[in-house]
Amino acid sequence: MHPYASPLSPARPHAHVVHSHSPSDSHLPLTRTRFLFRLSNFLFGLLNNALYVVILTAALELLPRGVPTGVVAAANIAPALVAKAIWPYVLKGEIRYARRVVACSTISFVGMILIAFSTSLENKLIGISMASFSSGLGELTFLQLNTRYGHSGAGDGVGWFASGTGAAGLLGAAAWWIVRPLGVKGGLTLLSILPGIMALAYFAILPSKEALDAEVPADYTAIGTQEADADFVDGEEEDDDARPRATGAQGHQGDPEDLPTSAAVSVPFARKMQLIKPMLLVYIAPLVLVYFFEYTINQGVASTLLYPLPDPREHWILSLFVKKLSDYYPLYQLTYQTFVFLSRSSISILRLPAIPQRLLWIPAILQGLLLAILISESLSAWFPRNIASPLVIVLVCLEGLAGGSAYVSVFYQLSRDSSNSLDKSTIGAADGESSLATESEQERRTRLSQEHEFRIGSIGLADSFGILIAALVSMPLELWLCGRQVAAGRLLCKEVKAAT
Repeated sequence: MHPYASPLSPARPHAHVVHSHSPSDSHLPLTRTRFLFRLSNFLFGLLNNALYVVILTAALELLPRGVPTGVVAAANIAPALVAKAIWPYVLKGEIRYARRVVACSTISFVGMILIAFSTSLENKLIGISMASFSSGLGELTFLQLNTRYGHSGAGDGVGWFASGTGAAGLLGAAAWWIVRPLGVKGGLTLLSILPGIMALAYFAILPSKEALDAEVPADYTAIGTQEADADFVDGEEEDDDARPRATGAQGHQGDPEDLPTSAAVSVPFARKMQLIKPMLLVYIAPLVLVYFFEYTINQGVASTLLYPLPDPREHWILSLFVKKLSDYYPLYQLTYQTFVFLSRSSISILRLPAIPQRLLWIPAILQGLLLAILISESLSAWFPRNIASPLVIVLVCLEGLAGGSAYVSVFYQLSRDSSNSLDKSTIGAADGESSLATESEQERRTRLSQEHEFRIGSIGLADSFGILIAALVSMPLELWLCGRQVAAGRLLCKEVKAAT
C-alpha cells in the first residue's frame, strides 16, 4: 500500500490502464459534493477571468483622452503571458495552492483599487498589470489544482472551469455596464470584491478529494488493457491516491506543504524540457494558432466588416441591434462571447464529448479559413449584399465555437492524459538525472504528480501568446484594410472612425 492510500483501498494491479467512460465525467451522479466541486470550478473560471474582461470593456474610461486603448490591451495581456510562460518552469517542488489562491486574490484586489483611485496613467497601468498577472497565475493554478483530483475529477473540474471562463466574457462585460453609473472609482471598487469571493470558493466551497472519491460509482474504475491507445500509464493511475490531499470545505486538511511528501522531490528544468517536447505539436501549437487567428479576426478584421444599416423589412431582428454603423462591432463581440461560452460549456453543461487528441488541429484550421474568408470579404465585399451582414454574424458564431471548443478540449484531454510523464527508467546519468534511479516509490509518485501539474500548467502560455501576437498584427492590419476600402470607394470604415 503506497503512502497515501487509505487502509480500506483495494490494491490496484500494475498494468497499462484506461478509464471506463461509462459514465463519463459529465454524467457522474450529481451528488451534493460533486455539485460543490463543479460550482467551485465554475466560480474559479468566472471570477478569475471576469476582471480581465472588465478592464478591457472599461478601457476607454480608464485612460486619459488621446491614449490608445491598445495600451490597456498590452498591459492586460503581457503580464498574464509572463505568469503563464515563466511560473511553471521556475517553480520547484510542491505547489502551495492555498498560498497561491490567497496571493492571486490579494494582487487582484490591490490592482483594482490602484486602478480605481490612481490619477496618473503610470499607476493605472501598474494596477492593470497586477490584475493581469494575477489572472494568468490564477488560471494556471486552478487548472493544475484539478490534477490533484485524479482522473474522475480532473476532466470534470477542467470542463466546469472552462465554462466559467466562457461565462466571464459575458458576465464581466455586463458587470461593468451595471456598475458604470457609479463611475470608474465607485464601479471598480465595488467589483474589487470579486477576488475575495474567489478565495471564499476555494476555502469554503471546494470539497476535498476524499469526499469526491467517496461518491465515484463502482463502475467508474480502471480496467486492465494492453490497447495501444491507452491514455494512462502505470503509476499515474495509482497516483490518484498518491496525490496530496486537496484542501476544501469538506475535510479541510490545510496546504499541501503540510502533507507527508518528500520535500526533496522536484522536477528539474531539463526534465521539464523533455516533458514539453511531445506536447508542442499536439497541444501547444494548435492552441497558439487558434487564438492568433481568433483574436486577429476580433481586433483587426471585425471592425472593418461594415455594411449599410439593415432594413427592418428585410432583417428586422438585426435592425433591433444595429441602429448606427458603430453598433456592428459590439454586436460581433456579443455574438462571439456568447458562442465561446456555449462551446466552453460543451463538456460540462451540454455534456458533449471533447475533441479527440488527434483532431485538435481542426479548430485551428477552421479559424485560419475564417480569417482568410473575412479578410477577403473586408477587401472585396464579395458576399451577396442582401445577406452579407447576417452571413458575417454566422461566421463569427463559428469563430466562437471553434475557439471555445479548442480551449476546453485541449485542457480536458491534457488533464486526463498522463502518457507523457516519464518513468525513471527513461532517464540516465547522461541526462544528469541519475538520482532518479534510486528514488523511492513515494518520491516517484510525488514526482509523477508534479510532472502532471507541470504539463497542464505549461500549456497555459499558448492562448496568451497567440493573443499577444494577434494584438501586434491586428493594429497595422486594421489600418491597411480600412485604407484599402477607402481607396476602393467604400467609406463606411472612415465614417465610423470620424464618428468616434
